[in-house]
Amino acid sequence: MADQATGPRTIRPVAYQETDNRFRIVSNANGMGKALIEHCDFFDTNYLRAARSCIAFAEGNATPEKVRADFIQALMSAGVFVREG
Repeated sequence: MADQATGPRTIRPVAYQETDNRFRIVSNANGMGKALIEHCDFFDTNYLRAARSCIAFAEGNATPEKVRADFIQALMSAGVFVREG
């Protein structure tokens, strides 16, 4: 795991369906942000909540479980299948 003071903050990995036959796993704010931009409606309140959570998480102002939950909710709201494990 990366040093929280110098490296990217991480969450428990989240696997989501990127295409019909491919899943992607993300575990940090950068990966979550890219997924949100790629798959979500920018005007969806779930997207906006998750985007704010990702920024707060990257700045050290949100817990890993909070940002993970917001991220999953935004993807599911956009119709993306999330594999919980």
